[in-house]
Amino acid sequence: MLETINIKNCGPLQEVQWTPGPGFNVIIGENDTGKTLLLKALYALVRAVEEYGRGSDVRTFRQVLDTKLTWTFQLKKIGDLVRKGEGNKLRLEAVIDGQKVFFGFGQSAEKGVGEALEPDTPRQANSAYLPAKEVLSIEAIIRQSREIDKQFGFDDTYYDLVQAVNKPPRMGKIWRSFAHARKGLGDLIGGHLEQSGKEWYFVKGKAWHPVSITAEGIKKIAILDRLLGNRMLTPDSVLFIDEPEAALHPAAIIKFLDMLAMLASQGVQILMATHSYFVLKKLQILSVQKNMSVPLMSLSGTQPCASDLRDGMPDNPIVDTSVALYEEELEASLGK
Repeated sequence: MLETINIKNCGPLQEVQWTPGPGFNVIIGENDTGKTLLLKALYALVRAVEEYGRGSDVRTFRQVLDTKLTWTFQLKKIGDLVRKGEGNKLRLEAVIDGQKVFFGFGQSAEKGVGEALEPDTPRQANSAYLPAKEVLSIEAIIRQSREIDKQFGFDDTYYDLVQAVNKPPRMGKIWRSFAHARKGLGDLIGGHLEQSGKEWYFVKGKAWHPVSITAEGIKKIAILDRLLGNRMLTPDSVLFIDEPEAALHPAAIIKFLDMLAMLASQGVQILMATHSYFVLKKLQILSVQKNMSVPLMSLSGTQPCASDLRDGMPDNPIVDTSVALYEEELEASLGK
């Protein structure tokens, strides 16, 4: 679990200090405030900790980090991530499962970090990143770009997800909350994913539909169901989600967040980037109903601001705009 975060001089982010909770955590902000950048930086660090020392991999932690950062951000030189300014250096410190880790580098860095602190013990769990767009219908292109052409095109959030989804389902008893969540996800979309050869299908009843003609929102939810079924997500995983509202209608968003709440109650830590008032309001309601903390990091304004949805909706341009629209509608209905 990500316990503390301190990131400095990363793109538009001058400094962000945050203490995420064990369940839902939300990052909000307008476009170009660094939401996805922060989410990807944290993902790259967590996955590096998980890949380091695993199996027969003999790479050092710094080498694992170098590869992860290069393929996650896909820049000509990694130093381009550093916030512009004379002498600035990017530094990301975090405590993960009680272990302090960090990396840092300056603007001149080409392909690797300048310094890094490795964990004492590798992390056994597998974390996942759900991007705003689904990956199944473009899997062949993603693999061609990364495995054969070795060219930038689809970053590691896409490639890692493709790798994870391709793990076959595992039979046997699963955690109770996961079983409930899977049933809820299945009820929501009315089917599940199946693979035949190299092709993916969405199976609904006895009908097999190619994923290329399956709705994007359905595929996004089906991917999460698959990750639960093949045990790539476990109670110790960190699940990163970018714009859960993308391609989902409001009723589906509500049910999807309800399913995620089940996973959070079982131990999955969720870090979510959004600019949807609808998502924020649903999470705020969940925080009250379940009496749970939902730490929130707002990147709007001059300084990042931490709060908790359990204490109410934050003062933020996203919320303000939604309230202003409601007031405008009310005035129009009253003929003002």
